[in-house]
Amino acid sequence: MKRFTLFMACIAAMCLSMQAANWNNVAGLTPTEKARPAGVSNGIYYGVDGTSVTLCTYAASKTESAKRVFLLGDMTNWQLSGDYQLYKDGNYFWITLTGLTPGQEYRFQYAVERADGVKKQISDLYSEKLLHPDDQYEPKKVDPDLLDYPAGADGYVTVIQPGKPKFQWSDATLNFQRPNKNNLVIYELWIYDYTEGRSLKGLMKRLDYIQNLGVNAIELMPICEFDGNYNWGYSPNHYFAPDKAYGTEEMYKTFIDECHKRGMAVILDMVMNHATGLNPMNKLYPYGTDLASNPWFNVEAPHSDNVYEDWNHGFAPAREMFTRALKYWLTEYKVDGFRLDLSHGLCSDQPNTAVANLKYYYDNGVKAVAPDAYMILEHWGGNMGTERPQLISYGMQCWNNTTNAYCQTAMGWLKDGDGFGDANKDGYISYCESHDEERMQYKAKKWGNGDLTTNTSARLGRVAENVAFNVLLNGSHMLWMWEEIGYDFSINSDLDHPNAENSSYRCNKKPRPEIRGYFTNADRVAAFTKCAQVITLRTQLMPEVFEGNPTSVTVGTGTKLRKVQWGSNVFAAANFDVTGNQAVTLPSGTWYDYLNGGTQAQGTYTLAPGELKVFTGTPVQAPTFTDIQKRSHEAVEQVPSDQVPSTKVMLDGQLYIRRGDRLYDMNGRVVR
Repeated sequence: MKRFTLFMACIAAMCLSMQAANWNNVAGLTPTEKARPAGVSNGIYYGVDGTSVTLCTYAASKTESAKRVFLLGDMTNWQLSGDYQLYKDGNYFWITLTGLTPGQEYRFQYAVERADGVKKQISDLYSEKLLHPDDQYEPKKVDPDLLDYPAGADGYVTVIQPGKPKFQWSDATLNFQRPNKNNLVIYELWIYDYTEGRSLKGLMKRLDYIQNLGVNAIELMPICEFDGNYNWGYSPNHYFAPDKAYGTEEMYKTFIDECHKRGMAVILDMVMNHATGLNPMNKLYPYGTDLASNPWFNVEAPHSDNVYEDWNHGFAPAREMFTRALKYWLTEYKVDGFRLDLSHGLCSDQPNTAVANLKYYYDNGVKAVAPDAYMILEHWGGNMGTERPQLISYGMQCWNNTTNAYCQTAMGWLKDGDGFGDANKDGYISYCESHDEERMQYKAKKWGNGDLTTNTSARLGRVAENVAFNVLLNGSHMLWMWEEIGYDFSINSDLDHPNAENSSYRCNKKPRPEIRGYFTNADRVAAFTKCAQVITLRTQLMPEVFEGNPTSVTVGTGTKLRKVQWGSNVFAAANFDVTGNQAVTLPSGTWYDYLNGGTQAQGTYTLAPGELKVFTGTPVQAPTFTDIQKRSHEAVEQVPSDQVPSTKVMLDGQLYIRRGDRLYDMNGRVVR
């Protein structure tokens, strides 16, 4: 069924492409040379009266500008006309439209005749809203009022709206104080797979759950317009338009506003290293022989790990676009910062230029409008040992992949490489799990030491132990969605193949934790509760303590009893062994048992395998959670859990399970 749907979508796109503009209508017309209005570069510039707009696009190869450019859209009845030929100003082509209706949406493309005579139809590089033949699927579901894709278009179509009403931000956003960058606990998620509705509307209903967890920032995997509708987002094609598969512009802004009301920052994962062939500047001079003529992209990436087409960040118009994009999301959507994917690839056409480019974007794109906004870098590559400290010295932060150490302790193996020392650093974002790494609990279930492969309670008991000895260390930290409840399906499984280990399923939807009863399972609820208590201690109850540095840390490789102390304020200890008890003696002073009701604690304690203890220097009340299923899931999503009475049903020769008013296949997928 999926293949048939994709096939029909491709056929539809081909038919639309075959209806492209008739250039015979404008044969012989040449452009008028005329300087652009002051302040106009690439992009869309609305008049203050709400009835006019100036459109401008860069159209040139490395050596010569395009012959001519026409506007093609609703205003031309999707026919080429000399009345809508753009003025030429060097390599830029522009036009001002007047007499538009305030608040009305208009669709258009640029019809470009290149210097070599090749004709292309492209969207505006700075589009804030786009249409595509794929909109008939998810986008039309979340926004039934979305404009139809026009006949005569080819590929992405830009939507403009002069006089668009302004979003009314709450005081919570207008006065939002971003958490200290060295005291972040980030929750990373993929909107599409995080809720049953697979949209911002569903994510909004999860905010209470995320807030209960205590994190002070949410990181969204890429939301800039990407290819298709079902996508992790690392195949971007436009940088100013949020992808419509998740929701409308207003939904995105409402979500960000609601996060701020709950004290949580919003961080966007941005993919500025590469773009796909659907990007208008790539479409104008596509991959192949044309790419050598394209000033926007490098023919060969001057760095490692490249995918798709590699942006040339030394090309001034490309640098301008990304600088403006960073400013745009910070000001128009009020986001709080960025995580830049594959940041070591942000090079010019020369190697080893990423650091200078990143500093430029941080200074001129981020700090220019939001000095306290976050700039987090996924900075790998052969030079990361020298480049990352340099970038941190400028005020940026770097991802620090510490997942191997935490997977080892989740599995109960105390051996080389299981130390947490790399997670104890200012300037870095360390994590036990991310979207790029295998799940800890999956590994423990498959390769755990002793009885961890079969003893679910013992295995899940190590979830909070690992999370605590990440988020209670120095620097900032991150959780990957559902880590806190011990999600234990492989990243190489999917909804239809929950027990598979197939890398082709990597980016697919995963088995649903609600349907499998995760939020009513006592061991998983206990894991969530302890994780939330530990995170809340850091982010809400004693944040000022963790903005300093720990006074004592014992987290080395092979260590069974691991400890961290923050002066006379916080002391935590955990037994990472699988079979033997460990004794821990509290430091001198007065301590209170944070996880067990705040009773005064002194002396020596015996910790069972997988046991975690957290003490505070003053009595602190830990949050409690009586029913996370009802509070954060069941009442909202109304997804029956495995504890709801079920019956087996045979339909068309296939066996299904009925729970409540829903029908599931034998893999737990809702089918009706």
